Amino acid sequence: MEKQRPVNDDLRTVSDGDVAFGFSIMPHLGEGNITFSPYSIRTALAMVYEGARGDSAKEISTKAYISNDNNTRLEGYSRLMSQLNILNENHVLRSANGIWIENNFKVNPHFKDILEGTYKAQATQADFEKSAEMWRGKINEWVSKNTEGKIPTLFPVGSLDSSTVVALANALYFKGIWENKFNPKYTLKQDYTLSNGEVVQVDMMRKGEVEKLDKLPKFSYGSFDGLQIAVLPYKGNDLEKVIILPPRNLDLSELERSLKRDPEMFNEWINNLERVSFAKLELPKHELRKGYPLTGPLQEMDITSIFDVRTADLSGMGKGPLFIGSGFHEAYFKTDEEGSEGAAATGFATMRGVSFDKPKPIEFVVDKPFLEMILHKPSNSLLFLNRIVDPR
Repeated sequence: MEKQRPVNDDLRTVSDGDVAFGFSIMPHLGEGNITFSPYSIRTALAMVYEGARGDSAKEISTKAYISNDNNTRLEGYSRLMSQLNILNENHVLRSANGIWIENNFKVNPHFKDILEGTYKAQATQADFEKSAEMWRGKINEWVSKNTEGKIPTLFPVGSLDSSTVVALANALYFKGIWENKFNPKYTLKQDYTLSNGEVVQVDMMRKGEVEKLDKLPKFSYGSFDGLQIAVLPYKGNDLEKVIILPPRNLDLSELERSLKRDPEMFNEWINNLERVSFAKLELPKHELRKGYPLTGPLQEMDITSIFDVRTADLSGMGKGPLFIGSGFHEAYFKTDEEGSEGAAATGFATMRGVSFDKPKPIEFVVDKPFLEMILHKPSNSLLFLNRIVDPR
């Protein structure tokens, strides 16, 4: 594991916020199995930020860890979008942004230019006033296309209507093959103990002595006061899965709270890993699909003013009154013997001068044994953050 990763300063400033934001919003997304993309949500919020002013901009900057320095933020996101879309023969990784603007809405040209230039957003004129449902379908088609069909519906029925003036979205897709694949013949049903003591059977992939090879597999590893971290690289080594296993006597929720309080601990751990031989490496196969309305979680994080027409200041987008009427995040993640595949999308709808009912945040009540992340090493972006509770 490299001790220092050569990342451009502006890019580092942008991507460093992923871990802190990820563990800040995670407890607001519910209990049990969770998969989401801190990168995707922050990128969509950053696009909203470009049109926000006053307290609305301050809340997004502070709570989503988005730099309020224009040069740093714009240069950082421009480099990040370029980094994530570099063609690579070893893996598939791409991120796309889009903005849809009501025909009769006079959008601020500066706002539109920034989204098209810095965020590489595809800008499209839309007729929300007369055909909101049709355009909801078109936006969802765009998301589906940019996530290989893994996120077929980002905006649900009724989320866009005749008062919508701007919709924006981020889409992310990745598929990586293990640098050192798991052999399916060693995958067996094994006991897996949930945090409540219940023992269940899961499909456990296995490496190490069980393979009867001349050399044991080597991976980056660290143990910190009983906490264990293992890093499994994907082919090409630009992408890696980081698995964090808490000590037996520490509940996973305590670990999450610690990382929320001090996200720098994560970087300290990563920078102090060593390559070691593994006599036994066992990882359960898993496949997750989750969706979250974002208005509730973000309000619980004190990003509140943009969701209320009386307090929102989105004057950087155009003439108001404007406010964010809805926000959604969808994510899919799968790990098997070949590697991993993940997709995520985030969208926000800007409405003009109408009230709305706040959607209630979804809750999932399940136990929770370990965390996993997908890191993009060249940019230091946290692409996915998963809590795996019951991998069956």
